[in-house]
Amino acid sequence: MEGYGGPAQPSPTIGQCLNGGLGWLEVECNRCKTRASLPLDAIRRPRDTPIWKLEASLKCRSCRKGRHASPVRMIKLTAAREITPYKWVHPDEER
Repeated sequence: MEGYGGPAQPSPTIGQCLNGGLGWLEVECNRCKTRASLPLDAIRRPRDTPIWKLEASLKCRSCRKGRHASPVRMIKLTAAREITPYKWVHPDEER
């Protein structure tokens, strides 16, 4: 994640983002370029964890192969979800 043309370090903590109204983190897979919005209140880390430290632990679900999953890069923090979740369709249903 970059801020003002450079890396966003030091970055705010998870708790500071939630208190400031920024509850969503937008990420993009380095391999398949899939984007996702993650709710910060659902991340299982202490609230004093800086946002930049989450990048190493986030992995892509779309292009996972067995135990290997591609890393993601953080795009931005937002107040509301900007990317809609995938619609689940049962294989037997017509589209």
